[in-house]
Amino acid sequence: MRASRVPPDGGYGWVVVTGCALVNVFNQSLVSVFGLMFADYLTSLGEHAFGAALVMNVCNISLNFSGLITGPIINKFKPRKAAILGSLLTGTALTLCSYSSSLWQIVLSYSVTFGFGLGLIQSSTFVALNSYFRHRKGRAVGFALAGTGVGQILMPMLVQFLLSNFNFRDTTLIIGGLAYHGVVGACLLQPVEWHLKESPGEINEESQPLLHDSRSSQCTNGNTCGKQYGAWSKLALLMDIAILKQVSFLNLIVGLGLAYVASTSFSLFFPYFLQTSANLTMLEAANCMSMLSTTDLITRVTVPGLVDRMEFSHRTTFLLAGICLVVARSIMAEMRSMIALLITSAFYGIFRSITIVNQNLTVAEYCSKKRIEKMLPNALGFNMVTKGILVLSLGQVLGWLADFSGSYSLNLHAQNLLLITTCILWLCEMYFRDDN
Repeated sequence: MRASRVPPDGGYGWVVVTGCALVNVFNQSLVSVFGLMFADYLTSLGEHAFGAALVMNVCNISLNFSGLITGPIINKFKPRKAAILGSLLTGTALTLCSYSSSLWQIVLSYSVTFGFGLGLIQSSTFVALNSYFRHRKGRAVGFALAGTGVGQILMPMLVQFLLSNFNFRDTTLIIGGLAYHGVVGACLLQPVEWHLKESPGEINEESQPLLHDSRSSQCTNGNTCGKQYGAWSKLALLMDIAILKQVSFLNLIVGLGLAYVASTSFSLFFPYFLQTSANLTMLEAANCMSMLSTTDLITRVTVPGLVDRMEFSHRTTFLLAGICLVVARSIMAEMRSMIALLITSAFYGIFRSITIVNQNLTVAEYCSKKRIEKMLPNALGFNMVTKGILVLSLGQVLGWLADFSGSYSLNLHAQNLLLITTCILWLCEMYFRDDN
């Protein structure tokens, strides 16, 4: 019987979950309060909707395109140091924002620095979680992301209180100080090697020699290695560029990217739909949004554990939840009564939460099947870049469609087309893969 050292699938892993949740409370959730915190100040600078949109769009670009270098950073310095750096960057960005006196200064501090910090945090916290869990990954990620949900509920109230009692500069300094608290959570992300446990008769897949690794295959002899370590070769090896030659991986990240565009567009246009198309008052619209956020948070804590027990693949779970989102969004687009919209918002929150929890898990699942060492950080990075490209292109098309048609109901249906495309791409691959 061979003994192997395997992840604890619990134990100190739950401390890591707590650390990730703390990081998310003080950092990831801050995106939701941008409009509340900056709207009046941007107006005082003579900037209105265009300025606000520019800041958020550049932030989104910085966040997603940071995936080009977050993978190598995490592989080099490990998740804990990367998460600490990310928290330091977000806190520094908000501190610099408090002294900004023009739009370009806000773009450099908030959009570029804050966005890059969030990109580091998103990838590093997930890589840390993934290393500690094998059979309970769903519930671990759910609890960690619940920190974002809690922050999204508490931060708006805190920002509203601060702005009522302090000016913009003081408020931003205080929120920046809170962002630095993410360092405390990041320090809990100890390397999994410190907490591995013995498992007689079981071989740890991730610790075994690689079946195939593009890096090792190029170094079978000294001559081959000598002919290969030019600038491009080093970059390709560092970033695992070879993974982009795998059609199944490209299909995976394109599908996830399309679903991400649909989700972000929904978050942007849902309030407009409620007040313009459904003719709800601001209070009624807020109640629908609160209902959606509440069911989202509850689902992040409860449902992943049930899914883990059913042993569905994360990709299948994402796909089923995506189909349910299409149905919920289609029904919602035609609803006009307050009660009906409250109910559909509740169901939408449930299924949205499932897709959010399983997005990075789907990428991790693909990497574990391929058994390529250190593949996950770079795979997550390529996934982020794909999302950024699709948001810049298709996201803008959805925005143009809303302005051109004047119908936010039509916009919701257009978002569904993206999710339907994801379902078709993945189902076709599953069919042909099984058929072969």
